[in-house]
Amino acid sequence: MLDILLLATLLQGPPATPDPRAARLLDTAMARMGGAQALERIERVRLDMLTQWQRTAFDQRPYADLPSYEWHVDVRDYAIPAWRNTRRFKLGGVEREVTDVVRDSVAIRRGPDGKWAPLNVAYVDERRELFTFAVERLLPLARHAPDLRLLADTTIAGIAHARIAATVDRFPATIFLRRTDGLPAMVRWRAPHPNDFGLVPWGEMDVELWYSNWQRTSAGLALPMQWDVRRVGRPYKRMSVLGVAFDTAATADSFAVSDSLRAAFFATANRPMHDVPFDSARVAEPGLVDFRSAGAPAGAVKLGAQWVLLEAGQAPLSAERAVEWLRRNEPGAKVGGAIVTLVATGNGGAAWLAGERVPLHLAPGARPFVRTVLRNHRRPEAAATAVTKAGWLRVSGDSLWLEPIDLPDAPGALLVYAPSLRWVYSATAFMPLHAEYLRARMRERGWPVERIGSMRNVSAPVPPQSASR
Repeated sequence: MLDILLLATLLQGPPATPDPRAARLLDTAMARMGGAQALERIERVRLDMLTQWQRTAFDQRPYADLPSYEWHVDVRDYAIPAWRNTRRFKLGGVEREVTDVVRDSVAIRRGPDGKWAPLNVAYVDERRELFTFAVERLLPLARHAPDLRLLADTTIAGIAHARIAATVDRFPATIFLRRTDGLPAMVRWRAPHPNDFGLVPWGEMDVELWYSNWQRTSAGLALPMQWDVRRVGRPYKRMSVLGVAFDTAATADSFAVSDSLRAAFFATANRPMHDVPFDSARVAEPGLVDFRSAGAPAGAVKLGAQWVLLEAGQAPLSAERAVEWLRRNEPGAKVGGAIVTLVATGNGGAAWLAGERVPLHLAPGARPFVRTVLRNHRRPEAAATAVTKAGWLRVSGDSLWLEPIDLPDAPGALLVYAPSLRWVYSATAFMPLHAEYLRARMRERGWPVERIGSMRNVSAPVPPQSASR
């Protein structure tokens, strides 16, 4: 046994030792921020902030991100660790306020009604990421990393940047320091977010946090007041710090989590957001299934002896459960394909379907989204085919008509027409304006359609004509 352990040690090579060149660069950066000791002494921070959330888009239209905004007070205790985030935002024209508290491995929320309830484990993941890459913590963590090393320089916007690699809180990260002023410009890491509903489709993704608008605070520290997050190479959110205070006193109950809420969290919320049963799934009418669960594919349509999924579902698990439901309710059911009409994020289930060799037919505008999903999940991009011109999709002796259509704010969408069902589908047809465009196309083609489907209801009566058209 001793010989085996010795051999294993030799194969691992010598233990990692910090690169002194990288250490000197970090020491300089921390000195210019106020000193390593001052940074390491920080235990509590209060941040008054404005966050601009940006929708992921892969084209160059300046309005494609459809931003939303929230004001919030972010209070952190790095020692516990605990996070309290009170957020104000408008939803449906009504201003709402919620307070999220994450204490060690538990998350809870006080809703607009003032009541506390368990919050999904994805917020525990978010707390860890936020605390790790806050610049006042990132540099000391990297400075103490055994695998700290200096990489080759790079140039960004004409400025030379040093690149420093280190594992911080189990995140392998690369820190970019400007050679001019010595301060951090950005940190990059790669990680999946398997519990987060909105991020799970992307699989293991590149994440960047950019630091700018450096200011000297009243505490004497120089810190960035602007944080920009990019995911999968695209803008994700912008956080503007309006005020900052360090080691502020917090009330005794700021981070309190009752025993009952802690138990409820582990009983109900300690699983991915998209991990939900398909309890509401139903046969909408012969040949059409409506899944009606958060993150599920919109539904399925039957062609001959096989089913075709409508959208792929938010996560690989979503697609897998949809197929399982079809097989439970129709023993021997086969899935002959999936059609993605949604021109937006989502459809992470494409990764599972590609692994099962289920053909994927994409709206032209969905191609960059789905191909990024496939690439990050290490699936072949060739598993997905964009429908660039109208034509028939033939499966098991029956056919669907697939036709690209440009909808407002969703160019490159796709409609699906089933003559035998007198039915048309497109993911966003629940939006009245998009439904108008679909009805106009139906009239142009002379289709006798009785039902229009969308991701919210796969089989709804054709809505009445808008008075404005």
